[in-house]
This record gives sequence, structure tokens and C-alpha cells, in this order.
Amino acid sequence: MSDDEGVAPVVVFPICTSPLLRLGLEKILADVGFAVHREMIDDHTGLPEVPAGAPVLFIIDGNSFAEGVVDLIRKAKAHIPKAKIVLLADHFDSALVSVAWKAGADGFCLSTYPHDVLVTSFELVMLGEAILPSDIVLTIATGREEMLDLQRGKLSNREAEILGFLKEGAPNKVIARNLNLSEATVKVHIKAILKKAGVRNRTQAALWARRYAAVNLEAS
Repeated sequence: MSDDEGVAPVVVFPICTSPLLRLGLEKILADVGFAVHREMIDDHTGLPEVPAGAPVLFIIDGNSFAEGVVDLIRKAKAHIPKAKIVLLADHFDSALVSVAWKAGADGFCLSTYPHDVLVTSFELVMLGEAILPSDIVLTIATGREEMLDLQRGKLSNREAEILGFLKEGAPNKVIARNLNLSEATVKVHIKAILKKAGVRNRTQAALWARRYAAVNLEAS
């Protein structure tokens, strides 16, 4: 993948809000066939044009864009359809991985990986391989996904109602008005939903609901 072998270097666009992350990627990818874009890119806009046919890798910081990473993946893919996309984060929820994969992501790498593992993962993605964290692979391989969700705490009727609004992207104020509740009460219910669903934020809860809510409600 290096210039010495007569192959154009992979142009890497880190999309993140952390200058340290971009500098870190530049350091670990130096001299291994990747050319990291030097300007800060904090969304899908402002991406410079690349030579036709040049290999491109988007590395998206999932920690910086937890609320809109799927949309960001779609837009990056639309900008350069043949580009490869890797999502880098501290943790991955299986529901998010599924949706991000369908949006065009090619790999999911934990930010805790050693440097050499990250480099190898990026190289494999550029070769067309799919990269997934081991816990996600084990969950899929053993068919434990539905079982794990059924073992999570069951939602109350009120929580199920609120989860329905979360699926539609409704803000707390709208949920409170529709259910004749205070916004503080809605926040308490949402916190309980996140804990029971085993997710970190309302966006992940909505994704989880679309795949699993029906299963959990039928089992309640």
C-alpha cells in the first residue's frame, strides 16, 4: 500500500472534533501507506476533492458524533461512493452497528486497540474486509442478541409509550405535552429506559426500539 511499491497512498480523512485524535492518527499512520489530511474536519462539509481513483478512508470519531453518526456515514459515502468508512469509538452497541453498517460503514474499531492493531484493521478494510469488535461478533455468532435483550429489564407501560415517542425523534417537551407529564418526569423515565435497554443515549434507544421493542413487549 506504500508509494515504494508503486501504489498510491490511501488518503485518510479523520472526521472528528479532537485535534489530538487527528494528530494521533497522523502519527500512527505515518510511513505505512496512509496520507492523513492535515486540516481539521468536524463534519461532512468542506471535504477537498481527491484525484480520481485515489483510495480514500474516512475515519469517523463515534464519540464526537454520537447523536448523528449514521447520517454522517451516509453523507461521507455520498461524497465519495468508493471510499471506505471506519467508525472509531470507545464502545459499540449492536443495534448501532447494524444501522451504521447498512448506512455504509465498512469497519468498527475500538479506540482502545493497540496502534498496530488499528493499522492492521485499517489495511484490512481497504482490502475489502469487514472489521467488527469481538464482542459484537460473538453476539451475532452465538445468536445471543435477542436473548440478551429479553433478559434486560422489561419496560413499564409508560416507558413503552415514551420509547414510542423517542423512535419518532420527539423532544422531551413534546413528549411531556402529549402524555400530560412534566419534563422532569419524562427525563426520569428516559433514564430508566436507557438503563433497561443497555444503551447510552436516546438515539441508541430509538435504534434499539426499532429492532427489539416488539420482542420485549410481547414477552412482558
